[in-house]
Amino acid sequence: MAPRNRGEELLAGGVAGIVSRTAIAPIERVKILVQTGAGRSSAGYTGLVREMYHNEGLLAFWRGNTAGVVRVVPYMSATFLCYEEYKAALLGCGAHKQQAALAAGSLAGVTAVCLTYPLDLVRAAMAKPSSVYTSMFHALRSISAERGVGALYSGISATVLGVAPYAGLKFASYEALKGVVGASLGLDESQLRPWQRVSAGALAGLLAQTAVYPLDVVRRRMQMHDGKTALYSSPWSAVATIAREEGVRGGLYRGLSLNWLKTMPNVAIYMSLYDILKLQLRGRLTHD
Repeated sequence: MAPRNRGEELLAGGVAGIVSRTAIAPIERVKILVQTGAGRSSAGYTGLVREMYHNEGLLAFWRGNTAGVVRVVPYMSATFLCYEEYKAALLGCGAHKQQAALAAGSLAGVTAVCLTYPLDLVRAAMAKPSSVYTSMFHALRSISAERGVGALYSGISATVLGVAPYAGLKFASYEALKGVVGASLGLDESQLRPWQRVSAGALAGLLAQTAVYPLDVVRRRMQMHDGKTALYSSPWSAVATIAREEGVRGGLYRGLSLNWLKTMPNVAIYMSLYDILKLQLRGRLTHD
């Protein structure tokens, strides 16, 4: 195994995040509007897309993406670096490879969220049609001045509860799927082709996101609530309230199909691209 280089891991994670985040930004904005109820159309998703284009123009689909990209660089860099650190430590303690991937992914996701959460909240706030923020720095200043610094962490409890199993399942599934593909073809992990990594990433993202989607809905609603009092007393109270008032399918899993369209390419791009960039930087990628 080639020696680790933390600088390479940070660079690969940041680049992978920028590319994937920009690619799925239009889907992400539509998803946020659907989740929070800010975007409704009798013609469904396609109608909402047409209305956004007609009323706001093409660039509306990338509204808030600058804040998303600014957030995604430290977030993805921290996620992948922490994942490698935690996984190495766990393997050094004798943990099984899949157990190490699951635990390291969960810990890395929580660490990255805690470090970058205000930027995620600002990105969601800027995606609202009624947003008055001219930049992410304007949003950070305004939100903290109007509602206190604590408002920048609104919904973080739901985020942490969701990201821990999501990140763990995502990394563990991705590693397991790569192992299955490699074993079936008689290849070492470093010899897998890009399309094989992309396929593994897409499926891993689908499985992980479906499992924790209700908490993602809660997170967005808590983030985009403008009141000075909390929207829900706790994430679990939010889940119960939404299920009771709106139903499981219409509330907790509202927008899930749209989220699949966003999650599968997003995870496929950044997981596989991180792998490819890291291996290229190490000079270990096998080319056909």
